[in-house]
Amino acid sequence: MGSELSSIKSAVVKITDRCNQDCAFCLDKGVTPKMHMTVDEINRLLDNLKLDCDQLIFMGGETLIIKEFDRVVRHAKEIGYKAVGIATNGTFLSKDRYLERLLEAGLDYLELSLQHFDPVKLEKLTSRSFTHPRMIEALEGLEAATHRPGFFVLFNVVMNALNRADLLELARFANERYPSFPRRYNFKAMVLRGAALKNAWVRTPFSKVRMKEVFSYLEETKVPFWTENVPLCAAPGFEWHSLNTTTRVFERTYKDVNLEDPDSYYDTGFHDTGKTQPTRCVGCTLRALCPGVELGYLQEYGPREFKPSKADPVRVVEQVLAGSQVPLEQATVTHDRLQRFFRLGPYEERDRVYLYFRTGAHRRATFMVAPHEDETRPLLKLDHHQLVWIGDGGPARAPHEDELELLRLLGRSVGFLDSRYPDQVLNWCRDLKKESEDGRLFPGNWMLLPESRYMVYY
Repeated sequence: MGSELSSIKSAVVKITDRCNQDCAFCLDKGVTPKMHMTVDEINRLLDNLKLDCDQLIFMGGETLIIKEFDRVVRHAKEIGYKAVGIATNGTFLSKDRYLERLLEAGLDYLELSLQHFDPVKLEKLTSRSFTHPRMIEALEGLEAATHRPGFFVLFNVVMNALNRADLLELARFANERYPSFPRRYNFKAMVLRGAALKNAWVRTPFSKVRMKEVFSYLEETKVPFWTENVPLCAAPGFEWHSLNTTTRVFERTYKDVNLEDPDSYYDTGFHDTGKTQPTRCVGCTLRALCPGVELGYLQEYGPREFKPSKADPVRVVEQVLAGSQVPLEQATVTHDRLQRFFRLGPYEERDRVYLYFRTGAHRRATFMVAPHEDETRPLLKLDHHQLVWIGDGGPARAPHEDELELLRLLGRSVGFLDSRYPDQVLNWCRDLKKESEDGRLFPGNWMLLPESRYMVYY
């Protein structure tokens, strides 16, 4: 997996909130803003953005609800994107030669939703009776199609209460009935927001998901796979298959188009906002490599099932690096860098407050207020504390102007207290959360998120 993900810079473009399904686990339902773009609008957007990226992925809603999307794929390839992909539920692929037209336009990969092989369970998950027959038509079309070199299908599997015991059978179903096209698997943890927050019956703890047997099968058959937003201790022995870990190791970057202002974009990194590592993670050897646990999950199930790992983190990094252009000797250096970036090791006993802000539906920014320490990236040094920019939980990037405006406001308040009442700085930051819950907005309509937290470890 390392060679496939090591140097990719990706642009993620959400183009519609419309969908022809009503999935019980949808994280966007009722959360993302209303928006829908035409083919001409999307192509103009691509011309204006001029993204410095190798890879472009279009997402929805359901992307192919937009007719003639092959024109977008063709245009993206013409203006220089090396890899163009589409995330889709697949229900439109068999209509009007859609799959054939997309392949002819130069489509490099499909992210295809694959939730179950049983029609009854699939209908319950998607609330649509047509999902199963159209999924079969899509898979049969992919099986019969002539694919350009390098084309592949990424099966997106959201692990839930209806498929948690059937993942091995699901992979066998796809691999054995439709073996002719290259494929990969992404096993995603459910995010407890949107529809998933309302539908208790679809949720499941990690401890009840039968991951080991399907992961062993895929390793044996040499089919690439990875996990997403799954704590490493939930899949012991398969830690290096974590997409989150790979992203950290290679400092992979993303550019997300801002739906509130589609003529611009913003950089994101590790997408760790809203996750934490509970107290029982202290002592885990893989903390610098692990995405942690979504706060909503902890509120639902608690931390009892998580156990500190004793796996060798350098060995995990070596497995991620294997097959890439990065020499394996860099594994120790890489792990040390991640420990320092996430304030682990010597920093775990130091008080700090993480402040997570959001503006609109998607843009997020993270700041850390902490006592002075050997910190290489502070934006504001005070007498006793420092204000550190962390971006969106990922690699450092220069903050945008509206984020600097927010920083200046925080800096004035923290600086006043630091020079006169240094003991009150962290208390003031903790009190910010209470004020934001009363509806307080900051400049640029930034809101402090409830997952902002005070920690003596991370």
